[in-house]
Amino acid sequence: MRYFERLDFWKAKGPIYLFINGEGAASEVFLQTGILYELAKETKGAMYLSEHRYYGKSKPFDKLTTENLTYLSSRQALADIAKLLEDIKMSPEYNESKVVVVGGSYAGNLAAWLRLLYPELVDAAIASSAPVLAMKDFYEYLENVADDFEQHGTPGCYNRITEVFNRYEKLFKTDEGISQLKEEEEICDSTDMSKSENMQLFFLDKTSAFMYEAQYGDPKSIKNFCEDFVETSHVKSSKDDDLDLWSKSNHCYNYEFDEMVEAMRDIDWATSWTYQTCTEFGYFQTGSSNSQPFTKNIHADLFYSLCTKSYGKEFDEKRVDEGIARSNDMYGGLKPNVTNVVFVNGDLDPYHRLGVLEDVSYNAPAKIIPLSSHCRDLFSDRKKDPEELKEARKYIKYLIKKWIGAGEYKKP
Repeated sequence: MRYFERLDFWKAKGPIYLFINGEGAASEVFLQTGILYELAKETKGAMYLSEHRYYGKSKPFDKLTTENLTYLSSRQALADIAKLLEDIKMSPEYNESKVVVVGGSYAGNLAAWLRLLYPELVDAAIASSAPVLAMKDFYEYLENVADDFEQHGTPGCYNRITEVFNRYEKLFKTDEGISQLKEEEEICDSTDMSKSENMQLFFLDKTSAFMYEAQYGDPKSIKNFCEDFVETSHVKSSKDDDLDLWSKSNHCYNYEFDEMVEAMRDIDWATSWTYQTCTEFGYFQTGSSNSQPFTKNIHADLFYSLCTKSYGKEFDEKRVDEGIARSNDMYGGLKPNVTNVVFVNGDLDPYHRLGVLEDVSYNAPAKIIPLSSHCRDLFSDRKKDPEELKEARKYIKYLIKKWIGAGEYKKP
């Protein structure tokens, strides 16, 4: 297990801050800026950052076969982090140090769950944009994307999205329409777009640009996105960003689902994270809701197929259901039995629909930040940040300092 250490601000008896990395390679950037960095500076704390097993350089096997992935789970990852904290605390200079863990997104789950399962090791936690409720058919995700574009997009943007996606749907209903679509969208001649999985992959791809903007954008960027979209009616493909899963080759786009699954095998983080969604969390972002403009052409079955084709036929819907039930039972879903944890969400972020939005208790409050997106509270203030976001960061730091009795704090 790889971890990083930074002791620039640490003084005797100062707290230990651990930033938990999630589904990707660890980076030291969160030991150089952001809310953890500021807390450490203001309370004379030590800073650490942990890398999740099976990601980055913390891989126990060279090849991520299904058999080798057996030891990949959130529960195992929590045990790894607990062991790291135990080892750190063995140093005599840390005998009296309080421990604060910080994480965002899936790692936000881990921060809350560390406090849940290891309260003797962890004194407080920040769970930012943490989707603590495992869910199979996460149709609310696109509902939230739709709300963001309806509320913050330009006039007519939402209706234009509806028109464009309805047209896609209509073209898929005839052979002539499919031929026209393939020509317009530069889809490879060899790609059979009459296959349901390939068609769904097309809709997922076209929807992804809107998903990304809602999850990571702000009202201004959503408005700018809409201005470009309404003017051109071009739905930016994820392939325009040179993503590995959908690379542009031979001057055409390839929506062969089976080939995409094969390509994923060469991308370690994608193989690992997809395994966790198939075995623990779901989080499958479908179009099954009527309250969104992207049509209903992304089905949960697409993700079950991804699971079985990636890891084996036993990784079916039943296996997904069992994993989700186990996760929610183990960790408590939206009502984890914790104290000294602050659950923070931005209301633009579609993932907030799976987060703790009401106080669990007086000492486990929920903070919803208007006009904020995924994990924005973990960053340092910027001039363009809304005041609500800046005030939320002050509130989070106040809570942590109060809970561990360190630094100067007063309620903002």
